[in-house]
Amino acid sequence: MRLLRFYLLFTSIFSIFFIVPMASAHRPDEGNETGVTQIQDPNTSFAYYRELDSNSPVHVYTFEGQAGQFFHAGINIPQIEGLEDYQVSFAILGPGLPKLDNHTQNDQTPTHGELTSVEHKPGLVTTNLPVPDNLSLEQIGGLILENRIGEDFFEPFTQTRYWGRQELDIDLPETGRYYLLVWNPEGLAGKYVLDTGTQEVFSPADLLRFPIWWLNTRLYFEQGLILIGTASLLLMFIAGLVIVRSRKD
Repeated sequence: MRLLRFYLLFTSIFSIFFIVPMASAHRPDEGNETGVTQIQDPNTSFAYYRELDSNSPVHVYTFEGQAGQFFHAGINIPQIEGLEDYQVSFAILGPGLPKLDNHTQNDQTPTHGELTSVEHKPGLVTTNLPVPDNLSLEQIGGLILENRIGEDFFEPFTQTRYWGRQELDIDLPETGRYYLLVWNPEGLAGKYVLDTGTQEVFSPADLLRFPIWWLNTRLYFEQGLILIGTASLLLMFIAGLVIVRSRKD
């Protein structure tokens, strides 16, 4: 119980310093590593911290959308050494989107929505869309956002930086199930962050999760030394509280 009280006290102090930055942050999520990731609410702001590798070369996300509903999604690459030039391809599939096949690409702004204009980066070109076996392109269409350079991004809560890539802002054409696909066209392993939704929604219980979210993000950024320093400060903080409490008792 004593350790629990110390954790709650630390969490409260931690939250006081970060409650303002968290107001503009995404809810972090690690996604489903063994299958399709379900986006529970396409309006709520989520950030999926993922890594592509030989065991998981394509990540698939899905959500239920309504006709005329605004939907936002974006790709960012964490600013980690070695990922400076890393890029992924990004696609949205669903009802009412332009028809395409498994060997073509659609890089035009649809009449029913708007794709954020970003500058092309020369190099990788998507030549094959890795459509999951259970999806038929005869029944749904899609849009492919190729590897592009967007605006860099700084996340104030975790004090982490990202290289901006593709952005999608669209009014969904029909009601139904939509899919997001993320992959590297050359099969190269690497990390990326997919953000979806625009509404920051946090509950009082999330205050207890803030330190865990912060630590998990730092681990994702491979910042072990920072974690060791943070853990040391936390242990010193708890030890100090124990000493003060024992003297009072």
